[in-house]
Amino acid sequence: MSTSSVSNLSTQTSMRLTIRQAQTELLKAQQEVSTGSYADVGAELGSKTSTVVDLNRESLRLTSMISNNSIATQRLSASQEALNQIAKAAEEMNTSLITIAGASNSDTINTTVMTVKNSLSTMVSMANQSANGEFLFAGINTDVQPLAEYTPTSDAKLAFDAAFTGYFGFPPTDKAGAATIVAKGAAPSMQDFISSTLEPMYSGAAWNADWSRATDTVMTSRITQSETVNSSASANENGFRYFALASVITQELLQIGAPANAVSAAVDAAIGYTGKAITGVNATRTGLGLSENRIQKADASLQIQVDIIETSLSSKIEVDAYEASTRVNSLLSMVEASYKLTSKIQGLSLVNYL
Repeated sequence: MSTSSVSNLSTQTSMRLTIRQAQTELLKAQQEVSTGSYADVGAELGSKTSTVVDLNRESLRLTSMISNNSIATQRLSASQEALNQIAKAAEEMNTSLITIAGASNSDTINTTVMTVKNSLSTMVSMANQSANGEFLFAGINTDVQPLAEYTPTSDAKLAFDAAFTGYFGFPPTDKAGAATIVAKGAAPSMQDFISSTLEPMYSGAAWNADWSRATDTVMTSRITQSETVNSSASANENGFRYFALASVITQELLQIGAPANAVSAAVDAAIGYTGKAITGVNATRTGLGLSENRIQKADASLQIQVDIIETSLSSKIEVDAYEASTRVNSLLSMVEASYKLTSKIQGLSLVNYL
């Protein structure tokens, strides 16, 4: 009679392998339940995986473009707010100048000059606004403050003094000389000085030497694969130039001691340039508004494309939520049963029967 050894080792090993496999499948099933997508797209789709990769890449590209558009929108919104403040300052300046047209009262003129100084300060401050570390009105020189303050030692002030002295033959501080200035007619006259000497300093290249460090070229943003828009403005645009010119005329020519008719000529010129400043600022606002509108339409179009891609992508990689949940429950039951069975097998021993 022969006997054979009895061992439960092989049975235990087999159960451990079963539990390990079930745990792996359980993790995969739980991931699919939580994400709603295949845990291993490549294994499920095989050769069709490349289509999913392409769709996913295109969705990310379009989403990134929408995100970049939001940055341009923020810059445009901040620019619009700054331009709104500049437009209000120009309106206040214009109202103040109209008030003293034809007037000779020194107190009224002094009040107007002070108002105009404050308006210019507002304009320069708003023109030097920044967003996300970039100056809004510096063109493509986004790291350079675009406009300089108008002070007694600024380049613009020194340039004015030199131009005035060169034209009239005496400095603007010479009261006796200023009293001889005529309003209109052949040079030298107040009207001719403003139109022939002072205005070109603001409409030409001298503006960039005395006032501005901005570039004429502005920031552009690609809002779709084939469309770009201007996403900033430049302090070199006419609204800024004429604003500064009207302010300098008011500050420098109304209180030098010139005859009343010459002062009136200067006031009339300042009013005219203020009107051009308001028109220029509004034109800039309109241009940026068109860019904002184009970005909104581009975002809407891009989002539709993203939605279509995401729908197509979901149809390829989504799992049946009910089936996945059922599989999780089944695997949990299997693992639990395996643990119980393994525990009982480990407890088997011939010693218990001897």
